[in-house]
Amino acid sequence: MAWQVAGYGIAAAAVAVAAAIVFALASLSKSVRRLERAAEAVGKEAEVSLRQCGSLAEEARETLALSRRSLEGFASLAEGARAMGEAVHAAAKTTARLTELYRDCLSAPFQSASGESKAGEGAELSELGRMLWSLWKNRFGRDRASAADRRNPEANADLSEGE
Repeated sequence: MAWQVAGYGIAAAAVAVAAAIVFALASLSKSVRRLERAAEAVGKEAEVSLRQCGSLAEEARETLALSRRSLEGFASLAEGARAMGEAVHAAAKTTARLTELYRDCLSAPFQSASGESKAGEGAELSELGRMLWSLWKNRFGRDRASAADRRNPEANADLSEGE
């Protein structure tokens, strides 16, 4: 009888172990399903986040391109300002020289200077006058010619053919 009781005990223990294994497998199966759902949800969120990151990266590229164009424009503006500064500097030097020559011409009769220095100043003044006259003529001659071309291009074409 002891053997029977031991057999029943072993059978009951085997049933209890089998029930525990089935319960553990069911719990594990639920946990795996929950984990799979969580992984799918994380995957979907990651996909949405990846799309958002892609659109942000595209916006960043566009912003960088716009910034680059703006910086190139500022560089061109700075170059123009530099050239304008040089032109103003040259004009100021020329104006100062003209003022000096004009002052010297006006004060020449009141000073007792030698004839050579007066002749040298006169040559400088005449050279400066010729230079200014040629600049004036070139500048306004071109403007008048271009205005005449705009007003009557056919007459100017006839003149250029006859030359």
